[in-house]
Amino acid sequence: MTYIVQADLESRISPLVVRQILDDDLDGVPDAAALAQVIADAEGYVEGFLRGNYDLTAIRALGVAAPNEIKRLCLDVAVAYLVDRHPEYVRADGRKMMERARRDLMDLRKSVTRLDTVGTLEPAANQTHITESGDPDEAEAEEKFFIDRNSMGIF
Repeated sequence: MTYIVQADLESRISPLVVRQILDDDLDGVPDAAALAQVIADAEGYVEGFLRGNYDLTAIRALGVAAPNEIKRLCLDVAVAYLVDRHPEYVRADGRKMMERARRDLMDLRKSVTRLDTVGTLEPAANQTHITESGDPDEAEAEEKFFIDRNSMGIF
């Protein structure tokens, strides 16, 4: 499930900043394990919002050729994680970056926004809307008054 790679992070925040944040052993290159963890965490977070609306198998099959919107959201989350990891290297607020990414992901989840693709990846237009039953004027749910399966009533 790799949608983003080191080169994507470097083009977003620069190779120097990626190295400064992820070079834990001070050998001059980003640590592979730390980099892989940041990417996996960001992609997992984004997939959590895509799950249920989008066919993750089809999106995962695309890999780094996934729609740009998925890559952008993964990069937004990954950079927020990196900023929180070492805030001294980036002049940004990681929490605000994560809040913005979460809002974007919620909009995608609610179908307010869509992926930048046309075709089989997009869910049906009515897939993500919530339908509830009950009295629209009364927000509180009523207790069921017949709960015995042997009686005549609602159970």
